[in-house]
Amino acid sequence: MKSRRKFLKSAVTTIGCCVILPSHNIAAAVNLSKEVEKDRPVGPTRSGITWRRNIFCQFDHAGLKASIEKCAIETDCTIFYGVNGNPDIHACPAFIMIVDRNSVGFDLWNEYVEYSDINGDDIPCFIIDNIHDLPLPKKKYVYQFNLNDEESIPTIIKTITEMKTEMDKRLPSLFKNHQKKTYEQT
Repeated sequence: MKSRRKFLKSAVTTIGCCVILPSHNIAAAVNLSKEVEKDRPVGPTRSGITWRRNIFCQFDHAGLKASIEKCAIETDCTIFYGVNGNPDIHACPAFIMIVDRNSVGFDLWNEYVEYSDINGDDIPCFIIDNIHDLPLPKKKYVYQFNLNDEESIPTIIKTITEMKTEMDKRLPSLFKNHQKKTYEQT
């Protein structure tokens, strides 16, 4: 009974934080969205299926951030940056997650693992910290990178690109044709 209460409490907290986001997060998201959307036609990947183009990030590493931002532009993706102390990791739909559990917070990470295991969440997750004693989700693809290894960032970027390319290949032809027509009209 205690874990059910804990789950309901965290679910209500998550929903509450999603509804009442701090205004600076909303302003930052609007500004980033305007920056990324300049001179780009609207295509089928810009529908309500945000997880198909969203990369969730919660870390503090300038080199990785710059590489992911470049990759996002090249692959027609958006980036959602989680804020320390907020349950963004629960609330943001994405096709890939890149997290430093120091930034997420250990309690929130443990709740996230429990939630993922209960609900069968299978979003791939790249962990970029050196912590080895925290639990990992059982039903997800999880890979831990050591950012001191110079191959880590290129491997992360290559994997994101491969995943996005594969998802786009599986897009039904109706939407592919729609996207082509939209680009030709501009």
